Amino acid sequence: MQQAVRLFFEKIPHTVLAIAFMVTAGVLVTFMQTGVKLLSGELHPFAIVFFRAFLVLFILSPAIFYKGVGVLATSSYPLQITRGLFGGSGMVCVFTGLSLVPLAEATTLLFTVPIFATLLSILFFRESVGIRRWTAILFGFAGTIVVMRPDIALSAGHLMLLYAAFAWSVCVLIAKKLTKSDNVLSITFWQAVGSAPIGFILCLYVWQWPDMRQLLFLFGIAGLGTFGHLLMYAALQRGSVSFILPLDYLRIIWSTTIGIFIFADIPGLNLYIGGALIVGATSFITLRELKLKKQPKTDLPPPEPSSG
Repeated sequence: MQQAVRLFFEKIPHTVLAIAFMVTAGVLVTFMQTGVKLLSGELHPFAIVFFRAFLVLFILSPAIFYKGVGVLATSSYPLQITRGLFGGSGMVCVFTGLSLVPLAEATTLLFTVPIFATLLSILFFRESVGIRRWTAILFGFAGTIVVMRPDIALSAGHLMLLYAAFAWSVCVLIAKKLTKSDNVLSITFWQAVGSAPIGFILCLYVWQWPDMRQLLFLFGIAGLGTFGHLLMYAALQRGSVSFILPLDYLRIIWSTTIGIFIFADIPGLNLYIGGALIVGATSFITLRELKLKKQPKTDLPPPEPSSG
């Protein structure tokens, strides 16, 4: 049976699989965020964070049992711990922000991850960034201001989502290094191990035992998030980032549609304008980075500074 499934997928072009995996991942992550927003009216977001991380360990246990505990080996525990701390704090802010901000706005603000990742690359990796990418960064942050409308009210939910985007950008940079030596299952597992204690400590102050319906809901949230991220990694393994990235922006459509029909959140003009600025800026940054990476490296003459 396993061999038949492998042969079936091998016959499908990688591009088709990448599209299917990424679109499906976006739908699953959007449903997970919807579940968090719905359940946050009954359980505190801190408790949802804990169960989201803790239940991942049960969800991954069949794969770990099948492949053996050696699959969880990592090349750097310090990096895994750092990633877990940022990922856990980011998850706390995402889930809390989802309880305070319309789903479409939350999704749009989380698309600022590539902008923060570029800034971190400049600060910590001394990456050379030219006027075009600096302009894209400024346009991206202008988009976040348009979405948040600080002239009317700057909510804690918006600020939490921005921190979550920053924290996830740190996780992305660390994951780029880890994926050179660690497998996806290991990275997913240690992310959950790092996030669960943070959620547990915070939810002690607001603890309540979930009933059976809520527990099933929490399993659904954990499952959707886990498989969504696994599919996203699988898509990136089969397609280029420049091709895959625009597919992730379909989540704006899913979140806006769900927000209208389930939460009665009618998006304003500021969301469309700000969303366009953020999507445009992050797309340009990604495409520009790929273009610069493809440029041939030569010793003579010395390379000119990037106009990026």
